[in-house]
Amino acid sequence: MSMAEMTQEELVQEVLDRVLQSSTGVEDLETVTSLSGVKSLPGEKDGKMVNVPLELIGKPANDAAARAEAAAKKAEGAVAGLEEKTQAATEAATKANEAAAKAENAAAKVEQTTAAAVGGATARFSSWMETGNVLPDKSTKPGGSVVYVADAGKFAYHMDSTLYGDWDVAGVPPAGMFMNADRTAILPDKLYLLGDAVYTGTGGGLKLLAYRHEVMSGEAYEALQDKDANTLYLIYEED
Repeated sequence: MSMAEMTQEELVQEVLDRVLQSSTGVEDLETVTSLSGVKSLPGEKDGKMVNVPLELIGKPANDAAARAEAAAKKAEGAVAGLEEKTQAATEAATKANEAAAKAENAAAKVEQTTAAAVGGATARFSSWMETGNVLPDKSTKPGGSVVYVADAGKFAYHMDSTLYGDWDVAGVPPAGMFMNADRTAILPDKLYLLGDAVYTGTGGGLKLLAYRHEVMSGEAYEALQDKDANTLYLIYEED
């Protein structure tokens, strides 16, 4: 039967059959191993074939990559902020430690100054003895006096003809103003007063530093023939 003898329906069916015979199914397409040069993919939507651009297939991955990049940048910013805060905290801790060290030094100086004030820069004793047996015993009996025993190089509490190496007596300067903690040596770099004489604790013993003369007028001082270099002369001016 020629196409001229066909009805319209038969002609349409013939065309469809021929198209079907010459067409290629999706399962019959060549399988490639690379997307290089491929622009689209065939697909079926609502019972018909459609063209699927490759960028649509890559869009979820691209969106995920964009979200990951944004999250990475946010994380980098957070890390940078954390580093700044950590640095600030470290600097604050350093300053706090420095302040604490200064406070400790100040407290130590106050303690030293207080101890010096309690001990006093000077200590007065009653008499000088060239020799004597200083006992290690401690006396608490009142009525005695503090003396310096030259041959022993020590101060002692003289009571009832006995020399005590330690003492704690009301109204008497304490032993800690004259001797070290274990009462074996006098305190160095301190002034010791006996009458008008001033001694210093040097080399483990007392050394005369100066002797204070009675108050005199300027004319009397000028008229004084022998002037001792170790004597402190107190001079007043007459009106």
